[in-house]
Amino acid sequence: MRPVRHAAFAVAAAFTLAMSAAFTLVMPGAANAAPSAWGDNCPSSYFCVWDGYSGTGHICKWQDDSYNWYEECSWADTAHPKSVYNHGTSGLGVRLYRYPGMQSEIGDCVTQGKKVNLAGNYFIGSHEWNCY
Repeated sequence: MRPVRHAAFAVAAAFTLAMSAAFTLVMPGAANAAPSAWGDNCPSSYFCVWDGYSGTGHICKWQDDSYNWYEECSWADTAHPKSVYNHGTSGLGVRLYRYPGMQSEIGDCVTQGKKVNLAGNYFIGSHEWNCY
């Protein structure tokens, strides 16, 4: 009977070792597959806006002023923007406006490098790079 115990122990040990190796091989790939928010898809020199908080969800991005988000961003007239990121490089901040044509300023200047979660209960119609 002793040989059976050793064989059972050897099988259990081999199984545990194999499972540990498989788990180790799977985990690094899984960690890399999960995208992080805030800029993974916002290139340098762009102002980016998402319909989800903390840089998640659908994105719209601009390198210049936008006089009409509703014409330039596919979801701007159906979903409230919830987060913004000024990933610009010029040093300028971005000012947001409730309506197209830079009408009715909203909030503070979004300075270079700033990531902001918005209230998420209003539409934005335009923006311009014009503040510090």
